[in-house]
Amino acid sequence: MMKRTRIGHCLFLGCLLSTMLGCSIQSRDADELMLRDPRTITIYHGDGSGVASWDTVIADMVSAKAVLIGEMHGHELGLGVAAELFDDILQADDDAVLSMEFYERDEQIAVDDYLASVTDRKGFDKASGRSKGNNPAWHQHMVDAAKAASRPVIASNAPRRYTKLARTGDFDALRQLNTRQRAMFDIPNELRTDTAYRDRFYDAMSGMAEHGGEEMIHGFYRSQALWDRTMATSIAKATRLGSPVVHMVGYFHIQFGTEPGGSGLVDDLRELLAPDDKIVTFVMLDRSDKPVVEEDLGIADYVIYVGTDDEEPEAD
Repeated sequence: MMKRTRIGHCLFLGCLLSTMLGCSIQSRDADELMLRDPRTITIYHGDGSGVASWDTVIADMVSAKAVLIGEMHGHELGLGVAAELFDDILQADDDAVLSMEFYERDEQIAVDDYLASVTDRKGFDKASGRSKGNNPAWHQHMVDAAKAASRPVIASNAPRRYTKLARTGDFDALRQLNTRQRAMFDIPNELRTDTAYRDRFYDAMSGMAEHGGEEMIHGFYRSQALWDRTMATSIAKATRLGSPVVHMVGYFHIQFGTEPGGSGLVDDLRELLAPDDKIVTFVMLDRSDKPVVEEDLGIADYVIYVGTDDEEPEAD
């Protein structure tokens, strides 16, 4: 069986190579989404202690300041689980906020116009450049759920033109931009070079080394760091509007964030939030292993294997 890390590498590299750090999202028509009821999926504790009931997970998420859901881009079952979780979080806590990696900060006005019914769905799609290819039906479901509950949706990511500048230039080039431009991104305080996250990133990019060498990989890592810091800052600021802030993001960004140095995004968010603010991570993986296998221990607080067609184990 292909190892878990290599599956992640392939997915992540596909995003990098196709859109220069702006992951494209493949989506099917809405009538294909319900291949399996998302609420029947088995959720595991990431520490290997067994199965978590749906209600246990919701209660834990509602008690958090931030909930980070690491998705597999375009995986309908996994996206469906995330959307159903968000529905129940909204039911349990009407202060919840939605944050989306896949919407960039310069699209916030388009998001706000849609939430306020200044534009309809067609107008929103046009203003924000949405299509079936970059706005899966389950993502739209989450946005519409937030709209129905009169809750904010945060366009949390840096526009890719700035992540590209971080990659091809450096952070100093970004610092030279004007105030309005700099509002579109956040530069990390330092580029961490001695973490497990950095090592996993370089390992994921190793196949590209022959095309541009170490400096090319380092440029991509600068982009990744800008991406992470921008999203972390967006999430932290969004907690002023309510909590938990539920952030949808590709799983590479948050896996192994249960330990310092494991995730750039989680490390940044820990710096920005208060020490006692709770962060809950949830990762979905397209494999059939169960329960949590050794190499996935600690990958997140909660894990689902969206490739499994399992029987329902007894939950806590």
